[in-house]
Amino acid sequence: MQTKVVKSNKERIREMTLLAIFIAIVAVLGLVPSFGLGSSSLGFIRIAPNIEATIIHIPVLIGGTLLGRKMSIYLGLAFGVVSLIAAFIYASPLFVYPWVSVLPRFVFGLVIYDVMRFFQRIIGNKYLAFGIGFFVLTLIHTVLVLSMLWTSFAIYTEMGLWESFVPYVLWLVSVLVPISAAIEAALAGLVGAVVAIRLKGYLENRVEEPAED
Repeated sequence: MQTKVVKSNKERIREMTLLAIFIAIVAVLGLVPSFGLGSSSLGFIRIAPNIEATIIHIPVLIGGTLLGRKMSIYLGLAFGVVSLIAAFIYASPLFVYPWVSVLPRFVFGLVIYDVMRFFQRIIGNKYLAFGIGFFVLTLIHTVLVLSMLWTSFAIYTEMGLWESFVPYVLWLVSVLVPISAAIEAALAGLVGAVVAIRLKGYLENRVEEPAED
């Protein structure tokens, strides 16, 4: 039987502060426009004229891994709400439905901690474990979003769900979604994982340091 860990007030305050910081980063990346680079927000990196890779999910991955399952769910929910607001700000008609913007991100936050624990248990090297874990989680996020996006595509095109499947897949290919998804996963696995490991080490060292008189 597992023993419940009771956190001190200082630990809880520190945890909530970090959660607020990660939510603020997600909000900035999702809502602040990238002036001069089109109508998208700062959370999108333009790889080529028709290819943009999002990095908004990376703070969610890092925060969810470091702060635990409960905070990971909060981060996923915040990510979804920011995405919903951004859909109205940047006129993205396919993302104005909560089950497209919010629900996949909530499920994403729900699985982050357990998926990362799984890869850390089976892979001895922490860099490899974090890299593969972040890569796989990014692909999971993409699949969750694209699955729900199919429904809004059917609504937008005024087609039946199954009738719209082939046009939807062709549309995804035409806007190079498979390429951007692969780039997003690679960025998360390479950049996000390294940042998470360094931040994890820093936070652990701060906890171990004796308090100053």
